[in-house]
Parts: sequence; structure tokens; C-alpha cells
Amino acid sequence: MRKIPKKLIASRLAKKIQNLLKSHKLEIVIVTGSVGKTSTKVAIGKLLSTEHQVRFSEDSYNTDIGLPLSFFGLKVPTPLWDPTGWHRIFQKINSMSKNYPYDTVVLEMADDELEDMLKLLEFIKPKYSVITAVAPVHLERTISMDKIIHDNWKIASGASNIIYNADQPELAALGSKTKKATGFGLKNGDFRFGSLSRNLKGYLEAELSLPDGKFEITTKMIGKHNLGSLLAAASVASKMGMPGSKIAKGLSRIEGVNGRMKLLAGVNGSRIIDDSYNASPKAVCSALDALAEIPAGKRIAVLGSMVELGDASDSEHYMVGKYAAKKADMLVTIGKNAEVHTVSGAKDAGMSPDDIKIFKTPYEAGHFLKRIIGKKDLVLVKGSQNGIFTEEATRILLDPSLNPKDVLVRQSQDWKRKKRKAFGL
Repeated sequence: MRKIPKKLIASRLAKKIQNLLKSHKLEIVIVTGSVGKTSTKVAIGKLLSTEHQVRFSEDSYNTDIGLPLSFFGLKVPTPLWDPTGWHRIFQKINSMSKNYPYDTVVLEMADDELEDMLKLLEFIKPKYSVITAVAPVHLERTISMDKIIHDNWKIASGASNIIYNADQPELAALGSKTKKATGFGLKNGDFRFGSLSRNLKGYLEAELSLPDGKFEITTKMIGKHNLGSLLAAASVASKMGMPGSKIAKGLSRIEGVNGRMKLLAGVNGSRIIDDSYNASPKAVCSALDALAEIPAGKRIAVLGSMVELGDASDSEHYMVGKYAAKKADMLVTIGKNAEVHTVSGAKDAGMSPDDIKIFKTPYEAGHFLKRIIGKKDLVLVKGSQNGIFTEEATRILLDPSLNPKDVLVRQSQDWKRKKRKAFGL
């Protein structure tokens, strides 16, 4: 059977969304940015759900095909271009559209697919837009910082309310030029966290500053770089009329998204910082900061190779190794670049070779650590997804009471097949 062309699928999905929006009055929130889109989208969705019927996806569906499916909580079929699978999806969309149960939809938009996003925005017309942060994440694509800023602001600018990360000077400069923009941040903006501290369990506590007052909250976040998702959620909720006391209460209940700085129980009384969804140099260093700050016995950093770094790959892996030597008691690497350059950086920074362990697969790393970690030990697991898949090390180290499908990324049968193929298993 012939495959269905991508453009035809995207066009049909767009038409379905247009029909839905014509027949239902919905508040639309879009989230864009280089990093943190999914975590921010989920935080917004969970906070707004305390007062609204909200549709949001915990998957990173941010393309011209994935985004329309997010309106209905549907996933692309496997295989992707299966005509029968798409026929069933369109039937479900038709059925759900008749009695659509939601009044608010939170969507994620890819900043590296500007033309596709702008086409969708012609009819989606969001009331609120959020820019999480801008950064040259995919260094091998050699996209200038100016273009990244331009594309994200272009996506966000069509909304009635633009909410942006005011700790980034480039965004703050653009935000100051329009009255419909509001900033959030740890240092700047109308919505801020101050007086940060960490409790004995490792979670961050802070004073939340909102336009209608200040509130002390204990979050369920462990990475300072993850607090932006909560501030963005607070900003949107406040704009939609939610009182500050309810915002603070709601934020204190929001947990991290699977694979993104989530604190999990491990075997033998250990704990795991599972940050295995993906990796970039800045994010790895932020995760290592959390590893060093959380009360623990031995601190172990499991670092997989990072991809899409282009010509900077060798130097960035080396830098991460030097940083890890300052933050961890043991370094465990997965993948060739980490083996060569991250290990070299760690040794040059003074880490003993005895405290460095090198593995080719996450399975080997996981089984090794399972034998040696004990009570109060803390393990950070971080790495890129393509060909590294460090979540499989986390899976092996999980406390038996936890179901990997509930707390980890990429645990479907399809992903398991891809991993076995990637490692020749």
C-alpha cells in the first residue's frame, strides 16, 4: 500500500483544527523557545487545570503534524505513514470534535520550523504566547543567535499577550518595546522567584513574587534551570485571572516531566536524578550543579555523549568533563565522544582514573552501578537521545516499586526495538 504524502496529512489535520476552532471558543496558549518547551507546556497545563478543562500533551509534539494531534491527545501511527492508522485517527478527530470537552489548549511550537508554525498560527490565533529561553542548541546547524531570537519572537508576537524569559537580555530588549509583553525570571520580570534554598530532600524552595503579592512555596523541582517553567505557568495563570494564593498552591504540586531532572528512588536506598531525555553542554552543567547541591553520600555522574554539536563537539565534551570532576565523586561515561573527550577533561581537572568508568552502552553502565551503589548515594543520568539512550541505565537502577513506563522516557515497544538495533542486541 502506498504511503500518504506528508503535505496531505498536514493539510487535512490543519483543516480539522480550523473546523474545531470555528465551532468551539477556546483559549489557546502556545509555548516556543530553544529549550524547556515541553516542561513549560506541561507546567502551564497542570496549573490551569485547577480551574479549566485543559488539553495538553506531555510529549514533544511541536511540528505541523504533531501539534494538531495535540488538540485531541492523539499520537502519530506506527509506522508513521500507515494509511489505515491515519484513517482511524481522522475518525477519532471527527468524533471528538462534535463534543469537544476542553476550554483551553496549551501547545508547543518548534522554533526551527518557522514557516510551518506561521501557517498554523494563521488560524490558531493564540491569546497567550510563552518564550522559554533562546540558545544555539544545535550547534552543527550553524544558525545565528540573531535568527533564533527572531524566529522565536516571530512565533510569539501574534498573541495578545507575550510572556518571555526576562533573564535573557535579548528577549528583555524586545519585550520592552511592546506593552503586550510581560517578563518572568529568577532575576528580572514581573513574575520572579527569590530567596532560593534547597531542603533536605533536595527540592527547591523559593519566594514567589506576583503582581498581587509574595508567596513562600516548596517546589517539586531540583534544577534551578527548571524553575522557569513554573514562572511561565504562573504568568499565564495570573493573566487568566487566577489568584496568587491558588497559583502558589498549584505550583507546589507540579512535578518535573519524565526524563527532565526528575528525582527518583533507586536500588539499595539510592536516589537518581533522571535527566535522560536529551543533553547539551549548558544543560549538563546545570544538572551537575544540582548533583553537587543535593545532600547525598557518593555523587555519581553518568554522562552520555552529546550530539549535534558540530565543530565544537570535542571542546564541549572536554569542558563538561572538567566540570564533572568538580561536582561528582565518580564519572561514568557512555559513548565514544564522552569516552575520549569528557574523560580527558575530567582527568585534566584532577579526577582519579580509578573514579572514571567507561562503557559503550547504557545497559553495561546500569548493571555496573547497580552492583556498587548504596544508601544515600545520588546518581545523575544525562545524555543525548540518538544512539545513547541513557534512560536505560536509569531503568536498571530504579527501585523495584517504580514502573519504568510511568517514570521514564522512551519505554514503548517501538523505542525498545530501536535501542536493541542501535546497540546490536
